[in-house]
Amino acid sequence: MAWSSFAHLPTTEEEYYYILSNIRNGMSNQDIDSVIATYKGKDIVQHHYRSNLARIGVFKSKDNRITLNYDVKKLIKNKGYLKDILRKALSENSAAEINDVTRAVNMTQSYDLKAIVAALEEKYPLIDRSSFIRWVRPIIALLKIIDVLSQKYQKSDQYIRFLQESYLKTTNDFDHSVPLELVESELKKIDESFNIVIILDAVLENLDYRFKIELLMLPRWATKNKSYKIGQDLYTHIKVKSALLKEDKK
Repeated sequence: MAWSSFAHLPTTEEEYYYILSNIRNGMSNQDIDSVIATYKGKDIVQHHYRSNLARIGVFKSKDNRITLNYDVKKLIKNKGYLKDILRKALSENSAAEINDVTRAVNMTQSYDLKAIVAALEEKYPLIDRSSFIRWVRPIIALLKIIDVLSQKYQKSDQYIRFLQESYLKTTNDFDHSVPLELVESELKKIDESFNIVIILDAVLENLDYRFKIELLMLPRWATKNKSYKIGQDLYTHIKVKSALLKEDKK
């Protein structure tokens, strides 16, 4: 996927709400485009607006028809449900671009466009700055809508506790290799919006924990488990070698 893949996402909560509350299961792609065009006050819009929404995961499109990944009736009755929809979509989205922007937001502890682009340019120095700003702006707007910097997202000590609790629920002891998707499944029982990639990125920023956590990539013949891109590499399993929390040593 390319950085431009998310350049046509909505940039306000109002726009997300209008579009997502006015589309229905089984609508054609053309009908979706008409809803988007109505909000923007245009006769027609490019397909990019629709395809960008599909890429973040709020609906799927197949054979010119869409399937919603949320309850539209619930959204109409409760506007606050919008953030839950978007959080769930992002928690299940493995796009490197979204993960990179999320890391930059957490690193800068802000939604400031210039600061975030500057942080990203350290990793992607060859991308044209003006294009980068245009591509990244909608992703930052989305992260701001779901409030990724709120207390429950930014506290690394909570991440550490949740990660350890979820790991132990799958294996009952330390130093065992378990599938990342099983750990993520336990994390989502705590909070459906939790994303194991984001959580591990936050935890592994602390050098003390890098020596206690081992990430493994098993070959295809050895596992059918889902792989996750963490940093620059793919992994299927995790091994927590010893207690991450002092009071939980075994």
